[in-house]
This record gives sequence, structure tokens and C-alpha cells, in this order.
Amino acid sequence: MRILDYIKTRIFRSGDVLSWGRAPFIYGAFETCRYKFAQAIWYNICDILTDIIEDVEIIDKTNSQPFTPMGDKFAAFKAFVYSWGKTILQRLYDEGYVVVAYDRNYLRFWILDSSEYVKVTTDGVTIIKPKDETLQVYVMRSAAWMMYEKSDRLICEAFLDYIDDTLNGSATVSKRLGAVVVATPKNLNQAPTAVVLKDDEKKKLEKQMRDDYGALDRQSNIMLLPREMNFQTINLAGLDLRMAEKVKTAILAIVDRIKIPANQVAIIDAQSNKSLANGGEIREGDKLKYKSFRRLFERTIVEMATYYGLRIDYKINGEPIGDSSEVTV
Repeated sequence: MRILDYIKTRIFRSGDVLSWGRAPFIYGAFETCRYKFAQAIWYNICDILTDIIEDVEIIDKTNSQPFTPMGDKFAAFKAFVYSWGKTILQRLYDEGYVVVAYDRNYLRFWILDSSEYVKVTTDGVTIIKPKDETLQVYVMRSAAWMMYEKSDRLICEAFLDYIDDTLNGSATVSKRLGAVVVATPKNLNQAPTAVVLKDDEKKKLEKQMRDDYGALDRQSNIMLLPREMNFQTINLAGLDLRMAEKVKTAILAIVDRIKIPANQVAIIDAQSNKSLANGGEIREGDKLKYKSFRRLFERTIVEMATYYGLRIDYKINGEPIGDSSEVTV
């Protein structure tokens, strides 16, 4: 067995994950490189909504006073949302649910890790139980999870794979400079049998052409071959047609699930003939975006505040004029 095969099969088993901190890396030294284009697109789309939480101002309507149990509880809740609100919303899209714990003794909120709770299923109903029974736990679920027990990302997985397949195919075309050259030896003597190169001859000729001749400035632009050859160029550019339309179709399906106006996504807006030209469409897109965020915020953060006995108002700085900027619960 070759050394590389031994390393691959004995050390890096298929599917193993190498992690540094919280960042996962799938081994790929011996595999065909596949870029995760869809990951960036998915995060950017979700970020259009989740980023708005940075502009939310939470107001206490419980009439609690500072340095009292309820006042300290609201202060802890407010600090938790300001620090982890964006992470909570992103995890809802990625995983479908988030488990939040409140410690009455230390007056603090945090997100529970999967090792800090257990799932108990009885008669088809799954309940989250913290290992520390003194904690007050709230399970925040997305609308997709409540209906299908799937996260939004899992529902959009087929479109995300479609984006990866399309853009990886386009990247391959770009790497190959848009063409593949096929060379076959000529039959100079018109023999009844085809001319076949031996494997060692074929590999030697391929290596020489790959190393010495090509598009790089250090490579030779004069090629001398030991025999006359027929050359055929296969144009890969045709395989790259409609790439933009395919990616656009997938993005439109994803933003429809996340409930974001399509003109809020830079890739879609840049491909439009009216890119940033119609101010009315931009304003309407902003209004719809903030309405989607309000529904998301009220279904998650506001409901969590109610569960923990808090009454809150909130207003969104920078929200388009004309929309309600304050809600009382």
C-alpha cells in the first residue's frame, strides 16, 4: 500500500472532521476541491433580517425598578438579547430551535449547549429537560420547525446544493480557461488498425504538455511533438451558460422562504436592469423587510420575554417612516 493511501485510510477516515476552536474543516487533501458558495449566500440572506436586531431598543414595561429582582431580571434579559440576539436568530434558521436557560440564583440568561440538556419523548411529544433542574428553560422554535420539525436551512437544502453545483461547475470551467484540448495520433500510413499510444508514452506526453506548454507566462509558446497529432478543442464555455439565471432562481426560492424582498439581495438587485434606480421599489422593499423582522422578533424574543414574566416595548432605529416603530406586550 502506498504511503498516501495509508495516511488517507488509517489517519483521515472518510468523513472525519478536523476542528480548530469552533471552525470545522473537512479533510480534502486527497479529494476534489468543492467550494461552499451556498454557505456565504445563505448567511448573507439571513443576515439581512438578523442584522436588524442590532438596531432594536428594548424598553421595560413591567414597571420594575433597578436593583430589584424584576429590575435585575430585565437588565439580564436586555443584555442577553443585545449580546446574543443575532446568534439566536441565525441558529433558528440553521437548526430550527434554540434552548435558552435562566438561572434565578445568578440572574443570567444564556444559550444551552446540547450537552447541558436531554430530550425526553413521551407519546410523540419531545420535551427538553436541563440537566441542572434549577434552571428555567425556554425552547424557542422557528415556524418551520413547528410545522415540519425541520429548520429553514434544511428545507432550502436542495436549492443550496443547486447553487454549489452550479457555481462549482462554473469555477471548473474558469480553471480550465474555458476549453479542453483532445489530441490523438495521426494514422500517417493509412493502416487498417488505429494508432494506439502505450500508457507510458501517453503519460509522458501529457506531463510534458502540462508542465511545459500552457497559458502561464513562464511556459513555452512553441510546442514540438515527436509525432503528428490531430487536435480537437472542446469548448466548456457553453456549459457555463445560464449560470446566473440558475443561481438567481435558487436565491429567489430561498428569499421566498425567509420572507425577504428579492430586491434586498445584492446579487438579485445587481442583475436587475433597474438596479438602485427605482426609489419607490427600494422603500417598499425596506418596509417589507422590517415587517418580516417584526414578525420574527415578536414570535421569538417577545414571546420569550412574556414566558419569563417580562413586559417589554421595542422600537427599531432606522425603520422607514410611516411604519409603527413601537409595540407593547
